[in-house]
Amino acid sequence: MENKLALQSLPLNEVMTMAETFAKSGMFADAKEQAQAFVKIVAGQEIGIPPFAAISGIHIVKGKPTIGAGLIASCIKGSGKYDYKVRQLDDKACSIDFLQGKENIGNSTFTIDDAKKAGTQNIDKFPRNMLFARAISNGVKWFCPDVFSGPVYTPEEMQFTEDIPHEVVPNVESIASNVTDIPDATIVDESTGEITTPTTPASTQVTAKPVLTEANKDAWDKVVIALSGGKTMADIRTKWAVSKGNETKLLAQSKKQAA
Repeated sequence: MENKLALQSLPLNEVMTMAETFAKSGMFADAKEQAQAFVKIVAGQEIGIPPFAAISGIHIVKGKPTIGAGLIASCIKGSGKYDYKVRQLDDKACSIDFLQGKENIGNSTFTIDDAKKAGTQNIDKFPRNMLFARAISNGVKWFCPDVFSGPVYTPEEMQFTEDIPHEVVPNVESIASNVTDIPDATIVDESTGEITTPTTPASTQVTAKPVLTEANKDAWDKVVIALSGGKTMADIRTKWAVSKGNETKLLAQSKKQAA
């Protein structure tokens, strides 16, 4: 049976107009700006919820749309395909049977012990509301996920998600832009041991030379390690020394053969 709540995507200009109107109304605490209202309306379209219901019933938490238990329940009832019956609802547990037509397709039960293990907030103040919210949201994911066009969460479920810490590895260009000075290069004559400093042609001379400071040394090391495939800078230096030693031996052998 076709979902009665299925919506056609609204044109962008209509969504923008509605978002502006909702924001200017001042009636929605979490949609005071046009962009906030726009995101909620679009999120509603993705999961088959009309604009006003989306503005009042959808809340974006950590980048994911969360839906109140009442809205989830009404979507199940209004789907034309699924239904549910509450078998138990008290301060100890909520048990809900999910139906497709007259067929019982599963049960979702959430107890006070489950809530305590999950760290559900306000469980002491509103135990029945919290237990129902978790039981209905679990059941819709388990037994009738096609009621919505994507995964949905209740605000209670999102209270305990954590952002995964991550490290941004700088790229070569961003590091190079912060380099202020680089010491003069030197050339070592391997046969004599003489050290010389190359002279920069007048056409390429610059008035300021960049310097590699301690502040960006670690960043440079990361880039060098990434580009060379080494695990540490010591590993890279060891590989370079072995390579340089082999090169010197080959040069010496060539000189002997030429002589």
